[in-house]
Amino acid sequence: MGALRTPLVCKFLLISLILVGLSSITIANASKVYVVGGTKQWGFIGSYNKWCTRRTFFAGDVLVFKYPEGAHNSVRTTKFGYKSCKATARESAKAMWTGNDKYTLRKGNNYFICGIPGHCSSGMKVNVFAK
Repeated sequence: MGALRTPLVCKFLLISLILVGLSSITIANASKVYVVGGTKQWGFIGSYNKWCTRRTFFAGDVLVFKYPEGAHNSVRTTKFGYKSCKATARESAKAMWTGNDKYTLRKGNNYFICGIPGHCSSGMKVNVFAK
């Protein structure tokens, strides 16, 4: 009889440990995908600040820059590049031109511009803060 109880006790303890372990796991928020500018997409719509303030972004979320291929581009840049509308050579080398450009947000400020001369200064820039 004692031999039968030992395997049952072990199974009970094992199941209990598994359940306790599973109950302590937190499920992370699923990443969201945002099309920059919404239905207006990436183009000459004025300021993207209003679009940003209506949303809460998190690190891991994805921004999609949609535009007619070849009409624009998207460049991840620094605060200086955002303010001056000038990407560095290194940043420009990583510019995307697909019309369906995707970037994963990092925690903090994420700066993007259109690198085609005159486009950024015409409002094609966005600063997205991710929590």
